[in-house]
Amino acid sequence: MQGKKIGYLIGGTILATTYFAQAETLQPDPAWQQGKLENGFSWQILQTPQRPNDKIQLRLMVKTGSLAEKNQQQGYTYLIPKIVLSSSKDLSSQKLENLWYNAVDSKNPLPPAIVSYDFTLYSLSLPNNRPELLQDALIWLSDIAGGAVFTPQTLAQAMKTSEHLVSTLPTDVQDPVWRMRLQGSTLLGHDPGAHVSTSVDVKKVEEFYRQWYTPDAMTLYVAGNVDSRVLPERLNQVFSSLEGKRQTPVVVPILLPVKAETLGVESDKAKQDRLSLVWNLNWQPINNSQALLQHWSNELAREAFYRYLQLWLKEKQNNAKLDLDCRVVYQRANCYLNLDTSSDKLTESTLYLASALASLRENGLPQEQFNELYNQKRLQLQHLFAVYARTDTDILINQRLLSQQNNVIDIAPEQYRRLRQMFLSSLTPQVLNKELKEMLSQETAFILVQPKGEAVVDVNQLRNSFNQIMRPGPLPEEPKPEVVKGKKIEG
Repeated sequence: MQGKKIGYLIGGTILATTYFAQAETLQPDPAWQQGKLENGFSWQILQTPQRPNDKIQLRLMVKTGSLAEKNQQQGYTYLIPKIVLSSSKDLSSQKLENLWYNAVDSKNPLPPAIVSYDFTLYSLSLPNNRPELLQDALIWLSDIAGGAVFTPQTLAQAMKTSEHLVSTLPTDVQDPVWRMRLQGSTLLGHDPGAHVSTSVDVKKVEEFYRQWYTPDAMTLYVAGNVDSRVLPERLNQVFSSLEGKRQTPVVVPILLPVKAETLGVESDKAKQDRLSLVWNLNWQPINNSQALLQHWSNELAREAFYRYLQLWLKEKQNNAKLDLDCRVVYQRANCYLNLDTSSDKLTESTLYLASALASLRENGLPQEQFNELYNQKRLQLQHLFAVYARTDTDILINQRLLSQQNNVIDIAPEQYRRLRQMFLSSLTPQVLNKELKEMLSQETAFILVQPKGEAVVDVNQLRNSFNQIMRPGPLPEEPKPEVVKGKKIEG
């Protein structure tokens, strides 16, 4: 559904005991073949002969990011991809140019490199039936993984590399709400998008590369119509010569739970007012049926919640826009309910939102909306295998990465269908409404981001008005909110 992004999340009531007397262990999808070379380099392959026209997707995950940087090394993890993307030790400039010409997926564009706090991801998307391109891609990835060329010339070329080739996660590391989220975390001061000074020592960058780009900290993912019998041997030939072993432990990425604070932010990037309600969700790995059913019940409650709000705003003929973004980041699961509106409609839209949330919490989901959602999920399950057969390889490989980053067992469609059938057969409006009530009873952070230069709204007063509808009764006196400028949040 457009405007709603929900990843792997856990939280809320434990419903699994109503379905299973004992939790069933989830079985990893056997379609993904896995292996590890003697030097510690890992690989995973998904052969998809049923999708002969899909592109072949390659993802090289390197478990290092800006958290590995010391003060004098800031910007190294962002610079290294620029160096390796623009040079190759083993490919001629003509072959590298040809690889780049064919490796961009115009349908689903993904930056060739993404740098985050604890990983760097390299991505290629190749046309099918071009074995020579796959061969060149593997050679080039092996250069990235251990054969990068560090010279004044490659450094100078990297400094000219277009910014769009290397992205960060999160995309905007200077976003004022994200800066607020970082307070008290180990991520503070380790921006993945930091730039190096113009006088950077290329030898020191190479030393950093040799220390952290080691084969035991890398995994290559391949999805597409490849020969899974031949490819493992080819991977062994190409990547077995990589040397090095991780010696220095990385700082563990830690985020604190979101506090139920009120915050007003001015940002020069904001186009209109955005009100965000942010709340925490409990998180645990999904490795058995009990955890999976908890996830499904919470996920369905959030989808029902989002649909209900959309219909409510439509009925009120309010032009505000909503999106719901729920995800796991460093073992912390959070939901962001974002309301985008013009400044003159901010108060009205906020009060509409409070009324909708209060009504849903007290009255539950209308029966007709429950029936519509339930029937849709049953229909989706009936077409599970047909949908899976048509799912593009880029979606399949990205889902695999997401699952493994969040400690989720990526199960086969057959086990998924069986467990999903049992889940839906036991689902009732009472179960879903209990999930909704628990979710809507939580305290949330209340964050208002306004365009810089706009008349500053008293966000504390706005929250009091919101609470009078959402949580009627005597309200505790709240401290005045901190109003900060988007560029001046420390981090």
